[in-house]
Amino acid sequence: MKIAVCLKLVPATTAEIRVAADGASLALAGVETIISPYDEYALEAALKLREANPGSTIQAITAGNDDALKCLQHAFSVGADSGLHIKSASLDARAAAKAVAAALATDKPDLVLCGRQAIDDDQWLFPGALAEALDFAHVTAVSALAQSADKSGFQCRRRIEGGELVIDAKLPAVITCDKGLNEPRAPTLKGRLDAKKKQPVVKTPADLGVSDADLAPALDVTKYAPPPQKTPGKIISSPAKEAAAELVRLLRDEAKVV
Repeated sequence: MKIAVCLKLVPATTAEIRVAADGASLALAGVETIISPYDEYALEAALKLREANPGSTIQAITAGNDDALKCLQHAFSVGADSGLHIKSASLDARAAAKAVAAALATDKPDLVLCGRQAIDDDQWLFPGALAEALDFAHVTAVSALAQSADKSGFQCRRRIEGGELVIDAKLPAVITCDKGLNEPRAPTLKGRLDAKKKQPVVKTPADLGVSDADLAPALDVTKYAPPPQKTPGKIISSPAKEAAAELVRLLRDEAKVV
């Protein structure tokens, strides 16, 4: 089985993100970056499938500037067989999907695994756009994954309100992975050392035959702004009877919720 895993480098969840001086971008210089956590579930799922299907291969793919190589270094350290870096300074989800689809067009994998969503923009756009471009089946937010007996597809389980949805998907397919699917492994020291011996393939969108028109953003962000400051809370320190009356007054006259 040929498995491709798509990885994205994102700001760490603990990073402090600020709006740049121009108001039209984010000041990300020096901000700590990590692999999008949902993508780590996808990578672990690929490793488990390779273990269950001897002879399978895993190709890790990322798009972005040179910093994105951090994704491939991690993938190599846990055992990915090969890596592809699509080098481009700025690709939105649709453009990235077109570039990755072009990279996979000549040697289509049986299965593409992605995270449910990237935690930086939370758009949920890339996997669906990639599945459309590849003309693959597509299942989102999978929390349990079981290979069929004949290995021609998967039974996918995804959480829905009040229950669970079971979907049978035939290969080839794009499947996105949700929290709870597995527990991502940490690289060993040997894995880290072995990763230094591996070199990813580096290609630009132009190398893949993707035109500038194909890379044009589907969405233009014209302005970023931090959320409005919250009004400071009030503490009522009066005796209980007076405090209750004051609370009702504040809710009625200031908050206007009663």
